[in-house]
Amino acid sequence: MEEQRKSSLIEASSLLRAARNGTLSVLDHETGGPYGSLINVAVDSAVQPILLISRLARHTQALLNDPRASVLVHGELPKAGDPLTQIRVTVTGQFEQTSDDDIKRRYLAHHPYAEGYAGFADFSFWRMLPQKIYVVAGFGRIFAYDFAELTEVS
Repeated sequence: MEEQRKSSLIEASSLLRAARNGTLSVLDHETGGPYGSLINVAVDSAVQPILLISRLARHTQALLNDPRASVLVHGELPKAGDPLTQIRVTVTGQFEQTSDDDIKRRYLAHHPYAEGYAGFADFSFWRMLPQKIYVVAGFGRIFAYDFAELTEVS
């Protein structure tokens, strides 16, 4: 793997592991068009994004209708200067609901304040089954990977 390409993938893996929130983009169940939503996120041991979301939320209704989605995460944005020079990662794939205890444990370790509503009947955990990962790691460093490549560096 080309060195710059590999180093960008390593940075992406680190960013995904550290991310606490991001943008979930789904296909709106009413219009069929895109819909973006701010979400809290964590990852499982395979660096697959995991969410805890309410059935009442528009994005959850969209996922129940069509599980295809993307999650965008980024690092801390600079106070000054161009934020588009910072690394960001978009993961695409399909989400599935899960009751896996390890998913719950990992998510709550990343977001302990969520313990209070994790047991509510309308909340459930979801795991992404990723297909692609897109990394913008700064000017001129734009790469697309099959998600399986991430496991080679993680």
